Amino acid sequence: MTDESQQLLDAIQKILERQSPLDLIDIYQRVRQIEHLDLSRFTSEAGLEARIRKLIYLHASECELYQGEQDLFYSETRKGTGRWGLR
Repeated sequence: MTDESQQLLDAIQKILERQSPLDLIDIYQRVRQIEHLDLSRFTSEAGLEARIRKLIYLHASECELYQGEQDLFYSETRKGTGRWGLR
């Protein structure tokens, strides 16, 4: 995982530590509000949102993309509803 991806993953975790579960839309908004996080490599809002989703899916055992390493997130109501919490 690149440093940028790790920083984004850490930001998602911190957001969900404060309030969990949250809808993806709320996670996107809160990530954008983090001042020290460099998001300049994302050329569009959709690109940033896709990366956030992918990081969550890579770290949630109920998702097909799960890599079997860190099981950090869970879907509150079930996969596909867009509401995620921190395990």
